[in-house]
Amino acid sequence: MTVWFTVQLDDRPGALARLATALAERKVNIAGIVGIAEDTDGALMLETSDATATREAFDALGLPFEEHDPLAGMEPGRMSVTDVRRDRADRTTGV
Repeated sequence: MTVWFTVQLDDRPGALARLATALAERKVNIAGIVGIAEDTDGALMLETSDATATREAFDALGLPFEEHDPLAGMEPGRMSVTDVRRDRADRTTGV
């Protein structure tokens, strides 16, 4: 099953490089990537070759993440920051 991960990166140089390095160290390939940004707020969505190793990399970096099934209505190529925020709010409130 394909899993998309949503992560928020720090707004500073090297944040994306640290993420990519952590994945590469675990032999994880980035199969798809979508970046959504508004000013300094944004999200990065990734599809990777190994969901388990991706979770391990995020945990090692102390990087909070969310997982999405792309067949459940969250199409990464058509999302905005508002969509990501709405999805997080829905998950938090149980809607």
